[in-house]
Amino acid sequence: MKFFRNCRIALTCALGTLFTCSAFAQQPAYPTKPIKLVVTVNPGNTGDTRSRQIAEKLGPLLGGTVVFENRPGASGNIAAEFVARAPADGYTILMGHVFNMTWNPHLLKMNFDPVKTLTGITMVSAGPPLLVAHPSMPFNTVGEMITYAKANPGKLNMGGTTGGVAHVVTEMMKQSTGANITFVPYKAAGGQITTDVVGNVIQLYFDWTVTLQQLINTGRVKALGVASDKRLTAMPNVATFAESGYPGGLDVPSWQGFYAPVGTPKEIIARIATETAKVLNLPDIKNAFESSGAVIGGNTPEQFSALTLAEYERWGKVIRQAGIKLD
Repeated sequence: MKFFRNCRIALTCALGTLFTCSAFAQQPAYPTKPIKLVVTVNPGNTGDTRSRQIAEKLGPLLGGTVVFENRPGASGNIAAEFVARAPADGYTILMGHVFNMTWNPHLLKMNFDPVKTLTGITMVSAGPPLLVAHPSMPFNTVGEMITYAKANPGKLNMGGTTGGVAHVVTEMMKQSTGANITFVPYKAAGGQITTDVVGNVIQLYFDWTVTLQQLINTGRVKALGVASDKRLTAMPNVATFAESGYPGGLDVPSWQGFYAPVGTPKEIIARIATETAKVLNLPDIKNAFESSGAVIGGNTPEQFSALTLAEYERWGKVIRQAGIKLD
């Protein structure tokens, strides 16, 4: 009896091993073709450059390649909708940002709901945006700019993408302070906008620290304030909005990260998140991000998805209470 019992145990173990191996064998390898990373900005933009740096190192860790596709416009909606409608197989991912994921649905007429059609993979980086002005402007703080805008209606132009952070902040400042600032829409962030603020075609710009830091350091624009509750370690001389005279201050979350279409296998999302975290902690990548005023990410898909939903609900409330409508 003992012999037969041992045989049954051995057979059960063998069958269990066989079925386990069979299950693993049935899982398709990933990746078997290039992974497309879709970005919301033009080539040459700082966000584009940072994304490429990550993609270059992420591909080998995943055992494949990551290729780029730039789809700028509509404050990131063009790129986000393209990814949202792509097959949920892990081969099309988005470098999204807080504005196109959590602001746009409350501001613009959209053909899709990013929160319902895209799922978070991991945050890549975060860093509060800055308000800058052309050096010739006769003001040096946010408070002084507001005073000037009230006294000189129509003389200040703020550049940005429709529905983007500069657009929303322009409307918030107009409503909360009475500042007379004209918003000038551009197709994509960075690029032509930075060229125009340096050339005094527009006088104001509000964008990522990483985009504006070099322009500030070289004196081509001047910083009026950082939209956070504390100063940046990388730029300690730039005051916060509250310190600069903006009533109540302004704390704008500013992060970007990877998203995939809803329905993408969880194991693929988890793997991309894990390998991306490794890339972000490589010394050269980490130093490049932190020296430009950014904080590296690398959180879990669950944490990033929860953050996206929380900010979506937070800014929906802020936008509704402010009565901001961009359509």
